[in-house]
Amino acid sequence: MNLIISFSARENGNCDRIARHISSDADKIVFFRNLEIHPCSNCSYECFQEECKYRADDIYNLYDTMCKYDKVVLIVPMYCGNPASLYFIFNERFQDYIMHNDIYEEIIRRLYIIGIYGKAETSPDYIPCFEKWFDGSPFQNRVLGIERHLYGQKLHDNVLDVAEVKTHISTFLK
Repeated sequence: MNLIISFSARENGNCDRIARHISSDADKIVFFRNLEIHPCSNCSYECFQEECKYRADDIYNLYDTMCKYDKVVLIVPMYCGNPASLYFIFNERFQDYIMHNDIYEEIIRRLYIIGIYGKAETSPDYIPCFEKWFDGSPFQNRVLGIERHLYGQKLHDNVLDVAEVKTHISTFLK
């Protein structure tokens, strides 16, 4: 049973399509854009002393459920040379969650990340930013980059139209 999270702000784009492609009936897909969440802002760093003032939003329920799944697959698109801002909200708010819950390794051992982007040559830091989740952990090779330009794909093309991409994703998640 897997938890698959699409961080695309665009409905039915490559992230959503990949989420549906890799899911089975037992899996749960979360479209992060549909959650009621607050970004880190308008606060006085309450998370460093007590708890984040936005603890009542949907993101903490999402974090709480992550350890209930065999795998947690994050699917993140690149916008303007960076991971989508929805992913940054997930990552930022995770700091408060981990500071108050001693389960970082439990989550990391389940975590897999698929990044969809244009071209490694023009975005050399895109995939390494995801690999930082696993620094100092025994869990390696948990990030798959799907570089659209390698397959002649443009912005609105469906990467799953390329059989090799499907094979890479399948092999990566085994």
